[in-house]
This record gives sequence, C-alpha cells and structure tokens, in this order.
Amino acid sequence: MRIGFIGLGAMGLPMAGHLVAAGHQVSVASRGRDPIEKAVALGAQERPPADMAAEAEIVVLCVPSSPQVEEVLDAMVANLGAGTIVVDCSTIDPEVERRCHRRVEEAGGRYLDAPISGGTIGAERGTLTVMVGGEAEVLEAARPALEPFSGLIVHVGGPGMGQVVKLCNNVVYAAQLQGMAEATAMAVKAGVDPAQLLEVLLHSTGDCVAVRTRLPVPGVLPDSPATNGWRPGFMVDLMAKDLDLALTHAAKSGVPLAATAVARQVLAAAATAGYGREDCSAVAKVVFGLAGIG
Repeated sequence: MRIGFIGLGAMGLPMAGHLVAAGHQVSVASRGRDPIEKAVALGAQERPPADMAAEAEIVVLCVPSSPQVEEVLDAMVANLGAGTIVVDCSTIDPEVERRCHRRVEEAGGRYLDAPISGGTIGAERGTLTVMVGGEAEVLEAARPALEPFSGLIVHVGGPGMGQVVKLCNNVVYAAQLQGMAEATAMAVKAGVDPAQLLEVLLHSTGDCVAVRTRLPVPGVLPDSPATNGWRPGFMVDLMAKDLDLALTHAAKSGVPLAATAVARQVLAAAATAGYGREDCSAVAKVVFGLAGIG
C-alpha cells in the first residue's frame, strides 16, 4: 500500500520503519531532518503532507498535540484524495479529534483516531496497543497500516472514543507511577533492599506495569529508565500533557479525578526541576527529594 507517515519522533520513527519492513511504499514528513534521513535510509521517501494527501491510500499521524494535528490537516485537507484514510495515532483532546473526523469526512476522506500505548520499546518491537475510534469498516481497510507496529488493535467505539480510552489508560498509569514512587521512597528510607521490595511487589497485590518496568532505583531493573540515565520511554512533559487532557475531559463529564490531580502536580514539580524530557518515572526524584533521600 501507499502509506504516508507524519511525525517521526521516538515512537513514530520505529513505527514507520515497521511499515517499510512490511513491504509498504512509505512516504514520510517530520519537523526534524535527522529522523527523516533515518527513515529514508530504511527505505522511505520524503514527501510533504500536501503531496501525501493526494498520493497515499492511508496517512498516519503521530505528533505531540492537538494543535499539531490540526496544523497537519490544514496542510492536507485541500489535496485529500477521495476515500483516503487519515489515521491519527497522536494523543489529543477527544473533542478536537471529533472535529478532525468531521473535517476529513467533509473533504471526502475517512478518519480514525488510533492512539497508541506501549512506549518506545513497544514501538521498536512492533507490539503497541492501538485504541481505535471511528467506523468499523474504515478500521478494516486501515489494518495493513496498523498491524506492522501493533500487538493488539481494539475498536472501542465511534469518533473520539479511542482518545477517551487512551486518557483512561494514562490516568491509571500515572497513579501507578505516583504510588510506586511513594512506596519506593518509604522503603528506601527505612532501609529495605530495593531488590527485595521488587521481588515482593511482583508477587503481591502491588504488582503493576510501573513496578515491572520502571522501579525508580538504579541497578534494580537493567532495562528501567532509572538504570539508564532516565532515558525516556514516555517523557514527563508528555504524561503531563495527557493528564491535562484527562482532567479537562473529566471536568466536562462531571467525573472527579483526585488521584490524577495529585499526580499532575508532581509532574509539574518534576518539570520545574528540569526533568521534563526525562522518563515519566522521574517523578520519583521529586518524591525522593521531598523525603530527604539523596
């Protein structure tokens, strides 16, 4: 298939690479030269978004924010080919996403919101979870552009529902990170061996994805951000953006998010301390600092 891919960040570049490896004719666009050159080296072609809209059967977006999704559509919509499918793998405001659905459909195209979860490791391994909002028949037509980088694709409802489910996922994950940071700080300050803490948590009710992958003590988990200079699988700044979206959506819906509000405050403290581009588990450095743990 002819597939356009816009947004070659930490997630987007390996996703585009999987599409090339699957045998698709892939064109790419991104703000930075380095990822474009890496994608071209893998076998992709560089094309501007306006040309992709006219030439590609499917165009995948993977950009950081609602305004950037709308900016990309500004560049594409006038040239959009009849029946072209736009798949937005970004995480953005559900109401903005519904507006994007309408805009593309009015231009003669088709649209899916398909936010992803799994971090950079999932993108590199091709095991991402994709939460899809839109029409079922559009998803079936778009599967060849999703399956190469996915481990699980779930159709969760109509326009915007993929974004709602993604925000729900990150609300849970943010609570895991906050709870893990507090529990680990309490254990370390009491003199508990972090490796023994991990062993207990993995076999108890405290087990969760955050514990298994991001225990915030260097050397305990070899692949964790804490052991690898807090290299981001998902940055503090991006988690903060997603929690802002969740808090706004929940306020409109009349749903209280007390734990999420606390997690968002700690993310703000982490960003202020200079950890914004580090992995989101770096919130533990704030908790450790407040606890007087060096």
